[in-house]
Amino acid sequence: MGFFCDWLAIEQDFGFQIPETTIRSIFDFGMIGIHLETGEIQSGIRTGKYHHKGSYCDEVSIKISGSVIRMEGNPSRWGRVENVFGFEFVDSCVNCFNNILFSLKLPLFTRCTEIFHRQGKDGERVQKFSNGAIIKRLDITTNLAVGAGNERTFLKALSQMRYRNSIGRLHVNGLTVDWLSDKGNANLIYPSCYVKHEEMRLHSYDKIKNKFGENSKEFQYYKKVYEYCEKNGVVRFEQKLKSRYLQRENLCYWGLSDFSKLDVLQKEFIEMHKKLSVNEVKLESIAEELVTKGVVDTLRKANTTAFYAMKWASGQDLGLQNRQYETHRARLRKIGIDIANPCNLDNFQAVRVVSCKEILVRPFKAPDFYIFPSNLPNLLRII
Repeated sequence: MGFFCDWLAIEQDFGFQIPETTIRSIFDFGMIGIHLETGEIQSGIRTGKYHHKGSYCDEVSIKISGSVIRMEGNPSRWGRVENVFGFEFVDSCVNCFNNILFSLKLPLFTRCTEIFHRQGKDGERVQKFSNGAIIKRLDITTNLAVGAGNERTFLKALSQMRYRNSIGRLHVNGLTVDWLSDKGNANLIYPSCYVKHEEMRLHSYDKIKNKFGENSKEFQYYKKVYEYCEKNGVVRFEQKLKSRYLQRENLCYWGLSDFSKLDVLQKEFIEMHKKLSVNEVKLESIAEELVTKGVVDTLRKANTTAFYAMKWASGQDLGLQNRQYETHRARLRKIGIDIANPCNLDNFQAVRVVSCKEILVRPFKAPDFYIFPSNLPNLLRII
């Protein structure tokens, strides 16, 4: 079980100033630096981020600083309405970016062939640099299927585990779990796991629908993929590899780095669930059980009786000669609770387990109708 790339940030110093005419054809605004002491004008133009939009609510950002071009975005999403599956190789991602740069008449990223060292200021570490493109961020991701309706239970169980000495944190909506340090940081790697179809619904469902129309082939295809993910209960394991981690592991040099290391890293992450037994547990409260079994006919009556059970469990005086006490005792006995007996807290449960089943975690395979990413022209042709 491998991974595919979900985000790429990459930059290169080409050793020459990007032509002003080319910059003007893309950017509306740029800055030129002036040395405040000498008044000397520095060569090269610095720009803000240019958001280059595709045809399917997709976009990448490009920024130029003199001789340096930085590009960032999701190559697996470029030219497509979704990215449930994406490019499996970094080379494919860079080639996708180069196709965009070529269309904008900008220099293309080139592979690193050598790594050099230079001495920094006094007390600083020796710096490494190369003659090609440097990767600044890389997100790797894998889809697993846990079955429709099991996603929240799976994530809740997963959040109880540590990963790389980081603590699991379940988000309030129950749809995402991530791992942060004791201080709440993620300096090297930001790992997370989330429900894929919910992410699709939140970020792109309405965008695609509004842009192309509800009956369009683009939206109908997107909807079909969305429903397939929902049916299978797809959760996505994602690791955002930050610049410091890529540098430390020598994974930042496109053309020289050995990305097979990432297979081991991702396998360790996605196999976390094997260390625990994940079950879906359906819970029913005392009040709900009283209604379900027909002991009472309204939830109001059930709540009142359940309140007696809670007082009994906490050791409070129930008023044994009270007629209401006898009524509530009779109701509770029908679900196996006798408040006339001393409460055994080891056996008493204010919430009773009524069913339990094991969640099967399996690889998620693409459906037959799925259109995979490609760097070929006109890569998205929905039939």
